[in-house]
Amino acid sequence: MTVSRTAGRGLRLAVSLGLLALVLWLAHWQSVIGVLEQVSGRWVFAAVCFSAADRLLCNYRWQILLAARGVPIGFLRLFGVQLAANFFGSFLPGSVGIDAIRIAALCRAGEPTAPVVAATLVDRVSKGIATFLFGSLAILTLAGEQIPHDVQRVVLYSTLAIVITTLAAFHPAVQRRVRLALLPRLPERWGSAVSAVADASLAFRRERGTLVAVTVLTAVFFAMRILCIKALTLACGVEIPIASLVLIIPIIWIVLMLPVTIGNIGLQDAGYVALMGLIGVGAPIAVSVSLLEHVITRLVCLPGAFLFDTLALRKRQTVE
Repeated sequence: MTVSRTAGRGLRLAVSLGLLALVLWLAHWQSVIGVLEQVSGRWVFAAVCFSAADRLLCNYRWQILLAARGVPIGFLRLFGVQLAANFFGSFLPGSVGIDAIRIAALCRAGEPTAPVVAATLVDRVSKGIATFLFGSLAILTLAGEQIPHDVQRVVLYSTLAIVITTLAAFHPAVQRRVRLALLPRLPERWGSAVSAVADASLAFRRERGTLVAVTVLTAVFFAMRILCIKALTLACGVEIPIASLVLIIPIIWIVLMLPVTIGNIGLQDAGYVALMGLIGVGAPIAVSVSLLEHVITRLVCLPGAFLFDTLALRKRQTVE
């Protein structure tokens, strides 16, 4: 098992570096360096501010979900966990590593496992669903002929399948069938844990206030991320309409859900080149924007590497 995991990480690292090298070669790395040498510092600073704002919003969103499950945690303590998880998770494939770090940190600190797993699971899944809905809405209202029809169909059909699956998951008959089919196959200890997490997750459907707050925060979070990319494009010297970014960026986020590279290195850069090319942005600019985003997202989360021990692993205290 350990050998296979090591081989898997090695393969993803090779894919990440190989894909990044290929993208840089195709974009003419000398041109990319020329763009990066001319970046505007004030717009890079603006991008850092937007990126920090989206981290704060994500933390508040997670805090609300945890509190709804009876796990009230102070904002700063939780922020230490969030930053650390995002920093260390940025060197892992996909978002699974980030969530594993978040859950492990809180559970090690004595928080109840089932509510923490449920809140973190709902946090991640709801973001994914919202991303597909956002991407589909953008395609239906803005795409025209800019996005290839095959890409449009993949996003729209995927969104439809996710919505149907989500609605089915809330149907009592489906829940009973899944429990009867799955739980008997698990060891008793694991079956009880899975059942507890499922119950805690499904309880959110009765909490409209929480769902409304999370929905609003998700919309603002998406806005901050779009504005961050807008600032980076301005830093690289190009003016791209917000509507064009709203169209292509959610599709890039959907692509980045695939856990095929380490920290989305290479995959993100290729996605930026391919999709920004559809709106007339050259490869050197697209790669430069992607590289700056890689650096900024990790820079913003870097304090988490130092705050983790002091904030994340403290024993549970009263809410700040």
